[in-house]
Amino acid sequence: MIPMLLPRDEAELGAGGASTRLPGDAPRIVALGGGTGLPVLLRGLRDALRAGEATASTPPADVLTAVVSVADDGGSSGRLRRAYGMLAPGDIRNCLLALSEDEGTLNALFRYRFNGHGDVTGHSLGNLILAALSQMESRFDHAVERAAAMLAVRGRVLPATSHAVELVAEFDDGTCVEGESRIAAVRRRIRRVRLQPEPAPALPQALEAIGTADTVVIGPGSLYTSLVPVLMVQGMSDAIVRSGARVVLVMNLMTEPGETDGLTAEGHVLALRAHALGLAVHDVILNDAPVPEPARRRYAADGAYPLAADPAALSALGCHAWTSDLLADGGLARHDPNKLARAVLRLAEARRASGGRA
Repeated sequence: MIPMLLPRDEAELGAGGASTRLPGDAPRIVALGGGTGLPVLLRGLRDALRAGEATASTPPADVLTAVVSVADDGGSSGRLRRAYGMLAPGDIRNCLLALSEDEGTLNALFRYRFNGHGDVTGHSLGNLILAALSQMESRFDHAVERAAAMLAVRGRVLPATSHAVELVAEFDDGTCVEGESRIAAVRRRIRRVRLQPEPAPALPQALEAIGTADTVVIGPGSLYTSLVPVLMVQGMSDAIVRSGARVVLVMNLMTEPGETDGLTAEGHVLALRAHALGLAVHDVILNDAPVPEPARRRYAADGAYPLAADPAALSALGCHAWTSDLLADGGLARHDPNKLARAVLRLAEARRASGGRA
């Protein structure tokens, strides 16, 4: 039986559970990933930072850092990459917005996507602002800093690398496909992925953040197109190993058609280890709330199913498995930001209190 990470009763959390805030001696957390999964976790952690600010002796920028994949080549991000030779801004933009304290017009502008039939149709205004800042600053990471200041971001958002990279997937039949947006469309089992060109050095600030981290959180997010690309930049996995930080993997709720069909939680761990040599995953967080049956049927029609986990197999890989109700309301298989943040913080705080760096 997998141990439960959080009690079911929210009143119990407030009455006697560990703090759900980030206190003054908060664990330093680095969250890795991209896509739509990482911003969900960041939104929850932002709220925890807000709740704990009154007692915080550690500046928010030192408490929480997001290290984000820049391998996206689809949609607005892909068009800007091809037009200006810049790094993909879309995942960065979503993480900035997730950590932003600005809930007004500026936030809405960064989210706005043009419609109609003009040259900017389909572009996110936030992506265009990042493109403009990138040209003004001549460095994408400096552009991200400027945007973070505009949006009053709590914590830091960093690109995994300052080098323009493409993702290349090799499938079980030996064929290769280049480009993140094309990989899932192939819908064949992925053997491994690589970045092109290699090597692509990690951003130094990202390595520094990992070096002082108590906990490194991987996910949630697409295994091969959001998580692995961050770990594969040169120096990233080595920095995690050297840091001694606890490594926590947040599992997706469902498998992803064309990317993780039939892959279990332990299969995800093995895939991460195959791409990031020396990496040890210490803790795995799993959802134990059932996805509503109508939603399960809709997902099954698209080839997505609840992600399975074998506690014994995870234990054999050196992973502690933990469960909690992480499901958001609304009838879809999505993580709830605050539930997920509480689960991560309980684990991070418990590990730090027990001296639990790896």
